[in-house]
Amino acid sequence: MTLGPIDMSQALDTSAMLHLGSLLVPNVPTLEVHLDLDPRSGKGKAVSLHLNMTIAEVQLFAAATSEDAWAPMRNAIVDGLREQSVDCQVDMGTFGTEVRAVMPTVDLDGSAHVQPVRFIGIRGSRWLMRIVVSGDGALTDSTETAAAVTEIDLLISQLVVARGDEPQAPGERLWLRSPDAITTESQDQVSNNANYGNFHIQL
Repeated sequence: MTLGPIDMSQALDTSAMLHLGSLLVPNVPTLEVHLDLDPRSGKGKAVSLHLNMTIAEVQLFAAATSEDAWAPMRNAIVDGLREQSVDCQVDMGTFGTEVRAVMPTVDLDGSAHVQPVRFIGIRGSRWLMRIVVSGDGALTDSTETAAAVTEIDLLISQLVVARGDEPQAPGERLWLRSPDAITTESQDQVSNNANYGNFHIQL
């Protein structure tokens, strides 16, 4: 079964969701939201969704309706990983083709180990969502981790994209914003860690 995020053009009740500009996040128990802000513009480049032992980093880009923007991006990811001698493969996942890799990483204490990662691309109406899943939700080859994979995929399928009507070139980033970042004055009032209703967000 193929799922995917919802387009804002559909009739939806988003009153209980966390509004991040071009992306709306559902209210899910234990979910933490980390927004990556560009230090120069103050705009959000990506958002990391921390759900139990899984992290999904989400980015949004403008895309043409007549093109498969994920295919060249997916191929570039594979080429880049293989150039770094990283083991990877393209498989069919919940949202279509995805790249699965085992990435070398180093802990804070300096210990080296490997970490499974999923690179997911989802096409919508004039937008492309790029997601990098790490942690338990990237372990797809064990029945013990099936629940974790289902959990993060279900969260992704409940995201809502507010593309807007403004013209943007394919590949151009669809910026995110903090929930209160409507004016400069309100941005100054946002702390690095804050609660918005039932959401905990870190900037």
